[in-house]
Amino acid sequence: MSVSRRKFLKWIGAAGLGSTVGKSVFAAGSKHFKGYPNSLGILHDITLCVGCRSCEAACTKVNELPAPDKPFTDLSVLNQYRRTTPKAYTVVNKHEVPGQKIPLFRKNQCNHCLEPACASACFVRAFKKTETGAVTYDHTVCVGCRYCMVACPFEIPTYEYDEPLTPRIMKCTMCYPRIIN
Repeated sequence: MSVSRRKFLKWIGAAGLGSTVGKSVFAAGSKHFKGYPNSLGILHDITLCVGCRSCEAACTKVNELPAPDKPFTDLSVLNQYRRTTPKAYTVVNKHEVPGQKIPLFRKNQCNHCLEPACASACFVRAFKKTETGAVTYDHTVCVGCRYCMVACPFEIPTYEYDEPLTPRIMKCTMCYPRIIN
């Protein structure tokens, strides 16, 4: 007996439909998340930032990241737009505002969103929103699909392309290891 591909797919479809009849199905976003009481957040007052890059230096030191190519005292890097990288979880960018003499500086790092898009896109749950407020990443379950990178509207998660055997997604940790201790 020969079974055509079309007939086989009809059987599989009917079997799948039959197994879901009478069961409730919920979409991933159907539940409203109100947040965790007493969770922490990150506050950056953009009106007070002078672009000194001290926050970049502190983040690099605390997370034991490699030093950048140019020292933190070299402010010429502010003349070009920069993104976070696997080796820089926090970057400061300078924006010239028409009609203003003083430029605007903006710190770019993970916002640890209330409802993080990176976590909702991760089908293996490598990203999780913790009760402390931090969005954490577990590299042991990550499959490297990089959906989190596509989902994040702030372009924060980055991929270690230069690690051929054990690449990971890298982003700000909100100093989670320090918060829980």
